[in-house]
Amino acid sequence: MSDLLGDLSKLSEQGVVANIDLELCRFLLQEEEEVSDLVLLAGCLLSYLYRQGDVCLALDQYAGQPVFDEAEDIGNMTAPALDSWVKALSQSSSVGSPGDFKPLILDKANRLYLHKLWYYEDILARQLLERREKQTAEINMDILKDGINRLFEDGQDGVNWQKIAAVNAVKNRLSIISGGPGTGKTSTVVRIMALLLEQSEAFGDKISIALTAPTGKAAARLKDSILSAKNTLDVTDDIRKAIPDNAMTLHQLLGARQRTSAFRHNEENPVPYDVVIVDEASMVDQALMSKLLQALLKDTRLILLGDKDQLASVEAGAVLGDICGISENGFSKEGVDWLKHLNINIPGSCLRAAPQPLLDNITLLTKSYRFGAQSGIGQLATSINRGDVEEALDVLESPEFEDANLVGIENQLAFEELLSGHITDYFQQIKQSNSVNEATEIYDNFRILSAHRRGPWGVEKLNRLLERLLREQHFIPKYEQWYPGKPIIINTNNYILNLYNGDTGICLADEQDELKIYFRDENHIRCVAPARLPDHSMAYALTVHKSQGSEFDNVLLILPDAPSKILTRELLYTAITRARTSITILGRESVLRDGLSKKMERTSGLRERFWNK
Repeated sequence: MSDLLGDLSKLSEQGVVANIDLELCRFLLQEEEEVSDLVLLAGCLLSYLYRQGDVCLALDQYAGQPVFDEAEDIGNMTAPALDSWVKALSQSSSVGSPGDFKPLILDKANRLYLHKLWYYEDILARQLLERREKQTAEINMDILKDGINRLFEDGQDGVNWQKIAAVNAVKNRLSIISGGPGTGKTSTVVRIMALLLEQSEAFGDKISIALTAPTGKAAARLKDSILSAKNTLDVTDDIRKAIPDNAMTLHQLLGARQRTSAFRHNEENPVPYDVVIVDEASMVDQALMSKLLQALLKDTRLILLGDKDQLASVEAGAVLGDICGISENGFSKEGVDWLKHLNINIPGSCLRAAPQPLLDNITLLTKSYRFGAQSGIGQLATSINRGDVEEALDVLESPEFEDANLVGIENQLAFEELLSGHITDYFQQIKQSNSVNEATEIYDNFRILSAHRRGPWGVEKLNRLLERLLREQHFIPKYEQWYPGKPIIINTNNYILNLYNGDTGICLADEQDELKIYFRDENHIRCVAPARLPDHSMAYALTVHKSQGSEFDNVLLILPDAPSKILTRELLYTAITRARTSITILGRESVLRDGLSKKMERTSGLRERFWNK
């Protein structure tokens, strides 16, 4: 065994690297007996970074720098100089160039990939570019003009980006629509479906539309939103009936199979839809997005909806953020001329002389219909996205914005007293509620969020602490597992019960005084006996990741007790924009400053394929 592998094994014992990282090193040793330690170090670091969400290892970024700085008692483990590192990798029989079938792939930009991740990135980039180049068939312009005049109003400043997103979605096979909460993404997409159906009706065709999202919870929210929105449209009854309102997960769309990552639908067996709409696209990882693109028919229209500024997927990649490599709307001359044909004028500043490949396929929705000029939540979210730490703190401290506050923590006792006030107020409201409907509304009105699952102020300890505080106040029985008011979150999908990872429910007594878990969708409430529940956890507090796709009137965000790699600008933005009415941040200003100053960067080559040519 090489000396380096011995040192890496010590790192594994310390919990710095994982066994899977070492397993890649052992595989490389098995494939190439005389493999260089420089290759083993690259392999271990690549696997380590993959688990952090990176798609590849940027050698330029790490060359000559200390790596695994959490290491103890093994000396200074430093990456080699770039030239010697690239040379060692290039000479290894386990490392190939893009297009080779080798375990590791090294590209010309000195990015090192696991082969499968390079393959997913390459497929995804090529498929998006090919779909972008493929424009739609003939469009009946008179019907389109009539449709957009019926379904959209002009903006106060003369520009309605929802309308522009819609007409571009009618024109293009690929459309990406990004916007924050309250900017009307769902409202826009239901109108897009109406416009597409009116076009197909004009040409005597029928089109099939699939509504999808990465999680069951997100799919259920999309379904409810479409169902409500389509009933308000100024369209014929036939068009209204043709707008689908049944959403599924991407895994359901692709045909997930047990004990394999391969799907039933792929390039040889495409999904049978003319239009595929993906909501919450920021949550879709690179591998899944690549498999989706491969499984679409060549003429299928793909529409991606999401918020490019939100947290990226749990798995590797930040696909929506990489695709949306712009901070403001812009169009080619062709794109501007297309809008003019529809009597839509945009500011001259939006014209780009040298447009990048995906520019005309992306529309950013910039107007929030939820947060006004005097909204602290809206101002805070904008400041965070800009990376303006001082402005964000000013919003939190200003008496002008009553809906956004930072509350410092002096000590553990003060922390527990503040939490006790919030949680007992919640339980008093639950006890005083007169119906299941009212109780579930109370639960959905308030949520405690945390950056971490584990740790001193992670959700696991927070949930135990909150339950203890309730017992001390005699709100809940001392030894009972289930009691009225207990909230839970589902951890695994159960298609039989129609319960999905991320669904939240509350325990309440029914008319026979039996305890059931009640789950609220937008239009109805259903219950399940506790014994039938799939894997679940207590849910007084949720991680910010688990809260994605949800909205609550009031949010209490608990910061970690010390600076954390997880606490980034994107996580704070995601947490804050879960709130509709108020956001209270509980923690130290120094920890918040550190989080606001950090932007999550996930290394990949995808953005460069679209924006840096």
